[in-house]
Amino acid sequence: MNKPFSLPGPLNEFLCIDVVESGEFHVGELFRRKFGHSPPGFGTHIVVFYRSASRALYAASYLHLWTTGTIGLIGGGCTDGRVLRLMSEAERSAIGDAGGLLLQTLRFAFDRNEERLQAFFGHCGNARALAVDLQAGFLRTEDPNLLVRWNRDFDDSTRASLFQQALALGPF
Repeated sequence: MNKPFSLPGPLNEFLCIDVVESGEFHVGELFRRKFGHSPPGFGTHIVVFYRSASRALYAASYLHLWTTGTIGLIGGGCTDGRVLRLMSEAERSAIGDAGGLLLQTLRFAFDRNEERLQAFFGHCGNARALAVDLQAGFLRTEDPNLLVRWNRDFDDSTRASLFQQALALGPF
């Protein structure tokens, strides 16, 4: 059973973050708008849901986590600006004060998976997402688009081996 995860500050009053079975069902249209294709049909789909004043639920943000061996591969992070515009100014301000929705999905992924994985890798080509990824604890690597977040201390040989595993997968 997963340990409870709590969003910071007042975000718990109008946001909920969880794993869903189908990325396509919950965020397919959003993902296609942002990336031009459907979300992966495998792995872990993390969604931040917004509950409006009328109690309607909207998928506000998404992140994909795929694990292979002892590494986690993170990608597909996106936020629905249309849902953000449904929010009150106070709600948007609280999200901004907490570092944004992408930061929350990354923290959720780390919190739920870091004990069983040696490292997380992210593939990032967007400057805005890169800033959030670095804030979340990712580090740059020698590959300009591949980021890493080590979950333990490793010798150089282990780090190099894990890096090569992620690099061999290409963009994810």
